[in-house]
Amino acid sequence: MTRHELKINGIKWVYINKPSAKDIEQIKEIFPFHPLVMESIVAPTFHPFIEDFEGHLFLILHFPIIFPGHQANKIAEVDFLITKKTLVTITYIDFPRFDQLFRSLLEDAHLQKQFAKTHAGFLLYYIIDRLFQAHMKDLDFLEKEVTRIEDKIFEKHGRLTIEDISNVRRDIVDIRRPLRSQLSALASFRDKAEKFYGKDFAPYLLDLSVNEERVITLIENQKETMDVLYETQTSLMSDHISQIMRVLTIFSAIILPLSLVTSIWGMNLRAIPLSDWQFSFWIIVILMMLVGAGLLLFFRKKRWL
Repeated sequence: MTRHELKINGIKWVYINKPSAKDIEQIKEIFPFHPLVMESIVAPTFHPFIEDFEGHLFLILHFPIIFPGHQANKIAEVDFLITKKTLVTITYIDFPRFDQLFRSLLEDAHLQKQFAKTHAGFLLYYIIDRLFQAHMKDLDFLEKEVTRIEDKIFEKHGRLTIEDISNVRRDIVDIRRPLRSQLSALASFRDKAEKFYGKDFAPYLLDLSVNEERVITLIENQKETMDVLYETQTSLMSDHISQIMRVLTIFSAIILPLSLVTSIWGMNLRAIPLSDWQFSFWIIVILMMLVGAGLLLFFRKKRWL
């Protein structure tokens, strides 16, 4: 449980991680938020949400946290309680990127001058825009992984497992799922925020829309690419297995008549031809070699080899 507060030029940002009951009571003292808002911030919500109330907005967004490698990813919820001059943000798990945003604004006077202006909307824009930009870094990492997998698939002796592909596909899904699910909420937020803060704030909202569409487009492209690569790898593996099975089948087809020959001359009977001849063993060996060679020539003629 942590609580940070920053006040610049009359604009206040209150950032709370893992809110306690005491934090909830302190939020009530900041602004008379609607009871439904106070009820919603007690625990995390699993879906995006936007609603306007008298004198304030309430926005819930979710942002993926991607860990390179095989570690499971997470989704961080951020609740925004928005007034004209105050912004309250609440997170429910450790969110290093969000912590970095707060520290950057706290330590950078230029950022403070840029985003702590006439109302809290510019501060809200700073947070959401920077989080979208952070997703671009995730996508850059995934793009390198997609390229690596593509090179491995088409490399003659490249070693690649379905697990490698599945890990990248999981990362793409973990980014795509929360971002796509909140498209309608963000569209509604743009309309409500423009009414709330005025038309001068519209260009900033438009910029958020552009960045959002850019991230969604890139992640959709990566998803389509990975789907194709997955199908390609599956087809190559199936073809490789078919090749192995064909070779094993041919060997079985060659060994079967040879086993028949050895079984016939291995019967414990008196009247077996060549049984008493001193060169019978070599005759049978040569016969088996001729049968095997004949079958190989037959298979090659049929282009089965």
